Amino acid sequence: MNTKALRQKVLDLAIHGKLVPQNPNDESAEVLLKKIREEKAEKIKKGELKADKKDSFIFVGSDKRHYEQFANGTVKDIEDEIPFEVPEGWAWCRLRNIGEYKKGPFGSSLTKSMFVPKSENTVKVYEQKNAIQKDHSLGEYYITRDYFESQMQSFEVFPGDILVSCAGTIGETYILPDNIEQGIINQALMKMKITSLINTDYFLMFFDHILKEESANNGKGTAIKNIPPFDIFKNFLFPLPSYSEQKRIIESVNNIFSIIDNLENNKSDLQSLIKNTKSKILDLAIHGKLVSQDPNDEQAEEILRRIATSDNRPYKKLSDDEIPFELPKTWIWQKLPDLCSIPITDGTHKTPTYSDKENGIPFLSSKDVTSGEIDWSKIKYITKELHEELYKRLAPQKNDILLAKNGTTGIAALVKDNTVFDIYVTLALIRPISKIIYPQYLLYIINSQFCKNQFNDHLTGIGVPNLHLVDINKTVIPLPPLSEQQRIVLKIEELFEYTDIINISIKEF
Repeated sequence: MNTKALRQKVLDLAIHGKLVPQNPNDESAEVLLKKIREEKAEKIKKGELKADKKDSFIFVGSDKRHYEQFANGTVKDIEDEIPFEVPEGWAWCRLRNIGEYKKGPFGSSLTKSMFVPKSENTVKVYEQKNAIQKDHSLGEYYITRDYFESQMQSFEVFPGDILVSCAGTIGETYILPDNIEQGIINQALMKMKITSLINTDYFLMFFDHILKEESANNGKGTAIKNIPPFDIFKNFLFPLPSYSEQKRIIESVNNIFSIIDNLENNKSDLQSLIKNTKSKILDLAIHGKLVSQDPNDEQAEEILRRIATSDNRPYKKLSDDEIPFELPKTWIWQKLPDLCSIPITDGTHKTPTYSDKENGIPFLSSKDVTSGEIDWSKIKYITKELHEELYKRLAPQKNDILLAKNGTTGIAALVKDNTVFDIYVTLALIRPISKIIYPQYLLYIINSQFCKNQFNDHLTGIGVPNLHLVDINKTVIPLPPLSEQQRIVLKIEELFEYTDIINISIKEF
């Protein structure tokens, strides 16, 4: 996958509503479109805008099909035109519904013979290079104010208008800033004014996407020769989410694109950046800043007290001097052993007697969890006699966490099935209480730099680092409500998936 294809894939996910999750509390796009129609009607009433005879709005009928109602009252079934299904809360509209578009003057109405030197009585002519180079100050073409007022006023541009290059280099866009000279567009430009009720960056993301699609439709490897004719262009279907989701999509796209930019600019450093990005994601999770808190969640402390009472076990609250930093009010600090249903323990401290695969029992050590996952490909086997001795101490179950405590320390892996195996001295077994803690959440926290720093403070041994159970038991864990733990895991996995996509691209770049 090359970076160009990766960017296009990200945009494709964004436009299909698959890049960020929907928020059911967002105002629906149907309500947003109603506001846009009301805004347009008010402008027409004030004479600021001409009525468009082709104006319409799209709605979903009781039969779940899409219909389009035009200004004259005509209703048309357009289900066959809808390119893909959008999420709940989104809506479809036409480009003509959300903005005003104007191409530059016809060739003979603006020629070089009409240009004059700049003076107090001239108006600037903006060129394609203003859009391509994103600089409004470029260019030295001017027309007289008299000619502007008599023939060219409909081509005037204003701060916030979007310039679009329409010849040669197609589709370059530039939002005009506040401090521009009064001016008009030339023949090689189009100007767009998008309603303020739609996020401009979201619109431009879609605009860039559809131009690339048009280019692809014109033939593999060829670029479009011009912006599509207005009747076609203004009729393009536009997938519209709520305004809040538009902002979330743009934020996510920008974050991913910044990673891709690093790939293009400095491939050698990007893998380190991705690693740091994952570490930052876990850091946000630990501080309660990765997902929002739900006031309806039962507070973690209440859950702990209730379960401690029902299980007839003491509830131990950390003292102020044991707390590393402040957490959200629904969270609580807890020591790792108090989140486990059995004491944290490890395997034999004796050198095992190895066996062959056919006559032995699978046997894991720290080398088998160095990637954060259990790697079964290079495991060793021990005699069945030793297995019987170890099994009395340890019988790993699904959702247990195995922690490397010798050599490569502080790396944990989750037992994802009910396979029974035996554990060497380098692994500690952690069994979370399911009513208190979500195993995947605890796994991410233990594998975070926050926990690694706690482990590193207690390492002993010369040459080969050792992490003793007594020190593992001192580890403090930030505990949110169980439902929030699950939301955190979903968000971590979503963001890690993005970084993994980038990482795959690096290897293939």
